Amino acid sequence: MLSRTRAQAIRYVFDKHGKEAVYITNTGFLSRAIYNLYPDNKNIIYMQGSMGLSPAIALGVAKNTTKDVVSFVGDGSLLMHLGITHTIRDENLPNLYVYVIDNNCHESVGKYACSNLESKYPGITEIIKTSND
Repeated sequence: MLSRTRAQAIRYVFDKHGKEAVYITNTGFLSRAIYNLYPDNKNIIYMQGSMGLSPAIALGVAKNTTKDVVSFVGDGSLLMHLGITHTIRDENLPNLYVYVIDNNCHESVGKYACSNLESKYPGITEIIKTSND
């Protein structure tokens, strides 16, 4: 499995979906990293304080647009609301993409270790292993 820095993982997703997609970010370091890379992008919704809820919010947005809707969620955050993966799978929206940025910790609350993710979850587009940068 390829490991990237957080910045490389974010750029990979933005390159894949382009400037017209709608991006929903997760809380903490991930959201700030996205802002630092794309401060002028008006298609980014920053969900500060909503740990683990960016996939659920993205699902609601995707149901109401034809644009690609891309959710960024950290591994620790995803584990907090893992049930949304089944709802996303069941909705099966062709324009919804959920990327998990997996650095094996709850970084925003002190870099505490979290449980390891499985290699795949329903409703998740891709789990991207990252180093802490």
